Parts: sequence; C-alpha cells; structure tokens
Amino acid sequence: MKMTGMVSALCLSGCLAASAATLGGLGVRDTLTETELLARLSVGVDYAQVRRDMSLDQGGKLDLRARIYSGQLGYDLLPWLTVFGTVGGSEARAESEPDYHSNQFKWSGGLKANWWRYNIEDPDFLEGRLSLQTSAEFAMYRSGSGDDEIKWHEEYVDLTLNYEVFATRMKDLAQYPYSLALYAGPVLSKINGSAGPMDFTEDSLIGVVGGVDLYISHNLALGGQILYFDGSTLSASLRYHF
Repeated sequence: MKMTGMVSALCLSGCLAASAATLGGLGVRDTLTETELLARLSVGVDYAQVRRDMSLDQGGKLDLRARIYSGQLGYDLLPWLTVFGTVGGSEARAESEPDYHSNQFKWSGGLKANWWRYNIEDPDFLEGRLSLQTSAEFAMYRSGSGDDEIKWHEEYVDLTLNYEVFATRMKDLAQYPYSLALYAGPVLSKINGSAGPMDFTEDSLIGVVGGVDLYISHNLALGGQILYFDGSTLSASLRYHF
C-alpha cells in the first residue's frame, strides 16, 4: 500500500510539473540582450498594376502590362535619408496577349530623401506641413521563361511636393487617424528590356506621379499612387515604421 501511495504521489507530481511546464509561469521581463536599432527600421508591402508603352529597337511598339507585388525593408541612415530594398514577383504580358506570363523574381534598391519642409500655422484651416521629397530606385523584373520571357530593368527618380494635414496638432502622436498626406511631382523613368528576341526601351522618359497616404497612426500608413507616362500605373502600399 505504501509503495502504491508513493507511486501515485510521484505520478501526480509529474503531471503537475508537466502542466506547469506547458502553461509556463510569470517569469521575468528582462532579457539577456535588447535591440534598439529597430527604431530605424521600416517594413511594408506593395502591389502595382503597370501599363506602359515601349519602343522596340527593331521598330514598332510594345504595350507592356504587368502585375508586381513585393515586400520592402527600409533603414534610416540619417533622420532625413532612408535606404530600402524590395523583393517580390512580377507577371507581365503584351496588351495583345490574353494571359500574363508566369511569375518570376523581382528585386530593387533605392533611397528616399526629405530635402525641405515648412510648417503652415496660419490660417488655421490651412494648418499642415509642406515638404519636398525625392525617391530614387533601381529595379529588375522578370516574367515567363524561354521564348516567352519578358525582362526589364528600370531607373526611377522623382521630386514631389507634399502637403500633410494633421488630425489635430503635429505633436499629438496619439491621435487616430494621425494625418493625411497628398503629393505630386515630376518623374524620370528609364527602362531597358527584352520580350523574347525583341529589345525595347521606354516610349516616354518623363511623367508625373500623384498619391495619398493615410497615416492611421504616426508610424503606420496606407497609401495609393498613380504614375502617368503614356499609360497609367496604379499602386497600393502599407508601411510600418518601428
């Protein structure tokens, strides 16, 4: 009987220990190491529908259509300068083709610089912030394979005038939504690529960009953008800054 009672007690203790291990305890909140560099990081996702006319080196035109999606990682080198990279996929076709070619790898690298800003405080109904910003990016795209492969690279730079309207005051970081930012400006976009055996370049080098960013909080934003050259490229984005 004593042996049976001892075995039962050990089994009960083991079950309680197992339950405690599974559920965990209150523990401690300090950690061995702590990372503060995340404060300079930003992450995001993007989706774009591209419509762009190309000039074939052999003569004629190519109406390029593409669907592009990617993830982005950014790092603030300076308070006014961010470098970023993206990886994702792209699907492309000529306008005359019914289906997009298979998805292939897309990547890019670039920077975003804030050159100037001015706070408008009077009159009250115009209160907000004006700024000048530049985005520059080099991107590589591929879609399909073999004779159906479409690939191209793009060198992109813009200069936009931005007007940000805050929900209450600029220093009220706890306000939701935080602000609404509108922007527009000129764009330079140079493209070189190939569709099977045919090489192509951009039909229009200079275009315009316009967009809106809704800051749900001071570090989380939803964005929409339109690029226009000889066709319209529409894109949407989500950004979070640590």
